[in-house]
Amino acid sequence: MEAVRTRDFIETTDGLIFSAVSYVHPPDRYIAFLRYYPDPSGERVKDGRAYRKVASTALSFDWLEKNHPDYLFYSDVTGGMLQGVPLDRVERIYRPQDALARIVQEPGNPVEEQAAELSEVLEDIPPEKKGVTGSLLLGLEGGSSDIDFVVYGRDSHQEARELLQELLEEYREGELIRPLTEEEWMTAYEKRFPGVPALSFEEFLWHEQRKYHKAAVGDTPFDILMVRDWDEIQGVYGEEAYIRGKEVKMVCTVTDAAYSFDSPSVYGVAARDRRVSEVVSFTHTYAGQAREGEKIEVQGYLEEVRGRRNTFRIVVGTTREAEGEYIKVVSPSP
Repeated sequence: MEAVRTRDFIETTDGLIFSAVSYVHPPDRYIAFLRYYPDPSGERVKDGRAYRKVASTALSFDWLEKNHPDYLFYSDVTGGMLQGVPLDRVERIYRPQDALARIVQEPGNPVEEQAAELSEVLEDIPPEKKGVTGSLLLGLEGGSSDIDFVVYGRDSHQEARELLQELLEEYREGELIRPLTEEEWMTAYEKRFPGVPALSFEEFLWHEQRKYHKAAVGDTPFDILMVRDWDEIQGVYGEEAYIRGKEVKMVCTVTDAAYSFDSPSVYGVAARDRRVSEVVSFTHTYAGQAREGEKIEVQGYLEEVRGRRNTFRIVVGTTREAEGEYIKVVSPSP
């Protein structure tokens, strides 16, 4: 079984394309979510085959249940249905660093050229710690595609964001790396909140602009995404399991934000309910949302952590859209 990390992609023998969403997997399959499936009327084309991008978590489950239910399985870890690619259905594994290496050598379109330029701007990050994911990784990008730029390792990711902060704070008109326009920020906001927004645009913008993980290279917006390096991955699948409880809203203080930019984002917290020690977000909207020492308001689902006695966490992002679930800072650090 090949090692697969978050933000790797998997193409199946059925022509489906899944995004890996975990660092640890059961012995018979990779935990991953459907992102593209073959469709003659799809807008993305790769090797002469048209694909359709899955619009939402609910639709991906519905589509698989109707067309390929064997990619759904009950997980004892989460106590619910998950998506996963059985090992005997793996056709190809796409790795972000391999795609970027190819793009840097021979960019094939304007978006790839700008990804190569971004990699050059981040030249202090070693090649093996950089990559591209999403549509660029797969060769399914279109003219309006953004760049999902991966940096491996917490320290390297922080270094990349610090460099981006310096470039944005010293930006002069006409330079390659530039801040997003208000229109581009609004596009990002509407993408993150396709339904009823949990945060106002002003709240979203305040949180996002201090993260220094979004900007544009030329005319293409990009995200700098964190993925754990191999030596940062701990645990095995099934070592802990979770029992989901009721929906809760709680104010707590962040005590550890070391892996707040990870996927899932992890925040150590101190709460009035002392059993709650962690907030975990499975949606990128709340990556890097808060810093150590800040008070946050969280709305999500309480989960008991089996394997850690009398310990609970709050989960935000029980769907990709996370409607009605959020993390927001109510007392920022100086």
